[in-house]
Amino acid sequence: MVSVVPLRGLVIFLCLLHLCVQGIQGVNTVCLAKMTQYFYDNVQPKTGQGANAQYALSIYVPPAHCTDKHANIENEFDKFQAAQVKNLLNNGAKCEFCTKPKNVIASRPVKKDEKTTEHSEHVLLYPIGNSLMDKLLAKARDQSCVVFYSYNSPCVKTCLQSADNILEGLRNWINKRKGQMNAFVFQDIWQKDKDKDLQTEFQNIDAIVPLYRCMRNSNVMECRKCVENKVVDPFCLPKKK
Repeated sequence: MVSVVPLRGLVIFLCLLHLCVQGIQGVNTVCLAKMTQYFYDNVQPKTGQGANAQYALSIYVPPAHCTDKHANIENEFDKFQAAQVKNLLNNGAKCEFCTKPKNVIASRPVKKDEKTTEHSEHVLLYPIGNSLMDKLLAKARDQSCVVFYSYNSPCVKTCLQSADNILEGLRNWINKRKGQMNAFVFQDIWQKDKDKDLQTEFQNIDAIVPLYRCMRNSNVMECRKCVENKVVDPFCLPKKK
């Protein structure tokens, strides 16, 4: 009689290997493009002059929404919920799990006093241990995908180089989700940074969490990973003059 134990062992090994591959699978940029377009169409707040306003949003979704281009973000964050978030942002309020299911947080920059503004990314990531991001991560399942979106790239002066930088907040996020799917996405380059060399700054972010840019070209959203093998894709940098 031929033993079937080795075959069973092989099946178990292949199943475990499949789960392992799923766990380390990267985020599909087509999925990010669809998600970012949805945010742009349904959440993007405006300034008093009608221009796009800076804001940050984080959401957790089932893994398929970051890997399967056919997945529909509206199934996890519908247009009614998106309109609710947009209305809060346009009125200067934060979204602290203001939708059901409670899988979204968002904020515009917040005035601390006449001279100081807390930037939107910082609002979500701090204080470490009791931030909105900490609370979102506590709700996210291990096998979920967490996307942190900022309309503008994190500003060099405050978000990346000041005492109030966001880097420790990003480390706190990733330390809680090692081996899971995570993505930091931005759309536009912060206007005051367009003349700066952002290569080092973006490499520093990507060393903590995978960094992507989703940009509208001819009204079509395109996304790319910003850093591969320590080289920054020009797609993620200001256009050369």
